[in-house]
Amino acid sequence: MSVRIIRLVVVAAVIIVIAAVLPVTLNPYYVSIATLTFVHIGLASAWNIAGGMAGQFSLCHSLFVASGGVFSAALVVEVGLNEWLALVAGAGVAALLALLISLLTFRLRLAHLAFALVTLALAEMGLLFVLSNGFLGGASGVVWARNDGIAHLQFSQQGYYWLAFGVMLVICAVAWWVLRSKMGYYLRAIRDDENAAAAVGVNLMRYKTAAMVISAVLTSVAATVYSRYTVFVDPHEVAAPLLSISVILFVVVGGPGTLWGPVIGASLLYPTGELLRGEFGGLTGLHQLIFGVLIVVVVIFMPRGLVNLGSPWLRRIGRSDTPRPIKIQVFQS
Repeated sequence: MSVRIIRLVVVAAVIIVIAAVLPVTLNPYYVSIATLTFVHIGLASAWNIAGGMAGQFSLCHSLFVASGGVFSAALVVEVGLNEWLALVAGAGVAALLALLISLLTFRLRLAHLAFALVTLALAEMGLLFVLSNGFLGGASGVVWARNDGIAHLQFSQQGYYWLAFGVMLVICAVAWWVLRSKMGYYLRAIRDDENAAAAVGVNLMRYKTAAMVISAVLTSVAATVYSRYTVFVDPHEVAAPLLSISVILFVVVGGPGTLWGPVIGASLLYPTGELLRGEFGGLTGLHQLIFGVLIVVVVIFMPRGLVNLGSPWLRRIGRSDTPRPIKIQVFQS
């Protein structure tokens, strides 16, 4: 067994031990924060596949969150579909939306700013559609049915804690696989210089679309877990672009395009924001001001993200952020 694998096993064991200790030692309020932190780590890692690795600064991930959070809940409440099947259906709709958006935008080779604006417009259109659609609950939102049992995606608080932890691990594992694979190398090449990547034979459309679809499916799954845990699905929170922007901030602060960046950013910023809200909630906007100042300080003094503070140590743990070198075939006419 190589030293790299041993380090990965040790780190994984430490993370699992810490995760096992938290729900036993913390009160229910902090366990809830930890559960939602896992969900946001998953959302950030999922967005990072398309936004960080591929360099496609998507602001329409609220559509995929709505697919998993709002549409899945509506299927359960209005149609009576099983919750697990609704989770799969929401992920399927998210994949279809990602495919359509990719076909609409990637063929045009939009500049980064233009792509961001187009996806933001699509996100706003999606929010308006949700708010005006009775099947999706409209502006009143959707309340998940209280069906007990794992078969109905219903758990105790500690059960949801472990479910969110498991979903986070799966999403991070997929992100690690993408980053270490040939696809991850191609995505980085596209992010750095699309013209150069195309010149050496990288299929821009195929790999950018694949990144968007994978990111959308993972986002939808995490969103379903999030909405099932909170029970009430508020469209102004779940389907609004603001949630996607918050997730993007986690990635930017942690370090985009890396495996550990979204993990570090979300695990620090989300609980910090919730704790500040709890401490200064009586003073309107004060917790947001403090939170904003923290983000500005990190962006100014560490523009490449917090992950670079410990990058030598992180590189020793499995070299997760450096994909293996591969040969790129140059196509000649």
